[in-house]
Amino acid sequence: MPREIDFAVFPHLDADLDRVRDVLGPVQFRGRPELTALTDEGVDTARRLVRPTLTLLSYYLLTDPAAPADDRTVRAAAGVELVHLGSLYHDDVIDHAYQRRGIPNANAVWGSHMAVLGGDSVTSSGTRMLAELGQREVLVGAIASEQMCEGMVIEAADLYVASRSEQSYLDAIDGKTAALLSLACRVGAMQAGRPEDQEEALALFGRHFGLVYQLYDDILDLTSTADEMGKPVNTDLREGIYTLPVIRAAARDQSLARLLRRAMTGEQATRARELVIASGAVDEAQAMADEFMDQAAGQLAAVPADSRARHAMIAYARSILDRRTPGPAVLPPATPPPEAHRYALPPEVTRWVSSWMVDTGLVLSPAEFDHHHRWAGVLRLQSAQILAPADAAREQTTAGLAMLSLVWDDLFEDPRLKDPEAVTALRRGLVATLRQDPETPWRPGAIPTAWASLWPRLREGRTTRWQERFLGSFEEWFEACEREAHHRINGYIPATADYLPLRMSTSGMEIAIACMEVHQDRELPSKLRNHPVIRRLEELAFWVTFVENDLVGLDQDEADQVPYNLVRAVRHETGCTRREAVEQVKRQVAEHRAQIDEMIRYLPVLFRMIPGLSGRGKEYLSMYEMTSVALRGHQSDRYTQISASAAPDLERLRREIYYPADEPATTAP
Repeated sequence: MPREIDFAVFPHLDADLDRVRDVLGPVQFRGRPELTALTDEGVDTARRLVRPTLTLLSYYLLTDPAAPADDRTVRAAAGVELVHLGSLYHDDVIDHAYQRRGIPNANAVWGSHMAVLGGDSVTSSGTRMLAELGQREVLVGAIASEQMCEGMVIEAADLYVASRSEQSYLDAIDGKTAALLSLACRVGAMQAGRPEDQEEALALFGRHFGLVYQLYDDILDLTSTADEMGKPVNTDLREGIYTLPVIRAAARDQSLARLLRRAMTGEQATRARELVIASGAVDEAQAMADEFMDQAAGQLAAVPADSRARHAMIAYARSILDRRTPGPAVLPPATPPPEAHRYALPPEVTRWVSSWMVDTGLVLSPAEFDHHHRWAGVLRLQSAQILAPADAAREQTTAGLAMLSLVWDDLFEDPRLKDPEAVTALRRGLVATLRQDPETPWRPGAIPTAWASLWPRLREGRTTRWQERFLGSFEEWFEACEREAHHRINGYIPATADYLPLRMSTSGMEIAIACMEVHQDRELPSKLRNHPVIRRLEELAFWVTFVENDLVGLDQDEADQVPYNLVRAVRHETGCTRREAVEQVKRQVAEHRAQIDEMIRYLPVLFRMIPGLSGRGKEYLSMYEMTSVALRGHQSDRYTQISASAAPDLERLRREIYYPADEPATTAP
């Protein structure tokens, strides 16, 4: 319900806003219902509908305040709101914002690319709605959109400009904020069919009020708390957006002006804020806002309308200027998902894994197995609260596959592997192992024996399509590991733009998800795996895991010349110091983790919206929540030695399966 509305004057406003809400809704993508969630805000949105309210009030003022709005006016109000909503998608991308009103936004959940496209879709929907009303409506809508873009461009051009002029600031807010509020009032007045001068008066009211609205927002960014505003405060200073109070304060204080010439730390931004407030410039900005508000009210004075309606409209406008809440009514920052807790595998499974490693020859003794923390760590699996242990057979199979995958990974990463031909022979031997007949392994040796014992258990109950996809994922992974080993031998360090695709290819992500499917005895449907939000969550979660591995293992990676370490890639590309590269990468990790947190909060909503999950949405949701929680606390332990015993002989395992290119093809099936 709008704040400070005199419903005795506008008795139908609340009902008419409900009619606007009925018109508003997500954009429908024909034949792709799973994408509707991109522009669906849900029924619980806390949107105040300021612009539709101004559209309706402008119409009431020029007609009969006691009568409901006609359908054209309702659609005009909805069209303006959609144009506004579309702009917010773009704003969030530009501002690197991941919440709006305490709710994960499209930028956090779908990523910037999809968020921009979603914003374009919503804006286009609003423009179409205005076009359906007539040529004049769509023309004034296009002009307002053009002015909004001009204002944003002016603001962007002046980022970190300490000498920014007041006129530049006013030009920017006139476009980015006032133009749309002016449009809201104008299209409402247009539906009343009154003389053009009255329509223009309402448009000027909206424009002057828009200047006040943005001035107040900029003042509150400096003077309020995050709890009061429902969003971070003092962000403009850190982002280089210098508003009227800052411009005036910097003109008097050279120490402040020096701070403003470049990006600031949080501590510097806090100091700059204190200097601005101490200068008295906030009070001056408030005085300018009051002048604009008086000018807005003056525009209504010339409109022949019921005086009670004029006063009620002005009272509403004043009431929405201070967006602070009376208490900490906003949602707190996103809380981390529940901490993963460790559970011990059943003793019989632990014994089975240990014996299986020795019996197959992957290790020659339990002591050799205990040498390597990453191998032994499989027996201390992490699980989220929502993950119930599987039956013993699936526990054994999953743990065994995890162990074997780690062995294969180490075979390629071993810094003692320096012969390019041996790397290729290793990859060919592993592929031959995958495709062997479990009844007659293609060669004697630990790895063919271990795989022959696991594959029948893995494929039991699985579709042929799943089996082929699984084996294909392993072959792709072996090819990626081969490429990485060649890059290590050749001293190649990738560009930062190439880091993620290269790292993803060596991650074994598809294999990890397949392990999860085996453990839970479920298969994730392709429509879920291919959903853009799910793909993005997987990518972010694994990226964070990779990069945190890079940070923890940086010393050893540098010593071993590991090519796919992001810190090394940043240093190689930019020439910065090691410390600078580490700090840059840590900032990226923090930002990605923030996005993951927002996505995890959004997943229950998304899974309710995705059609065709056959009533198993909660089960699939638990699998993704489990995976994301497990990845949160992951740190590299591949270099941690926990036993003084002899290290596993990786070259012994490689020699058993080397498959040189000149070896007859009949050796393998």
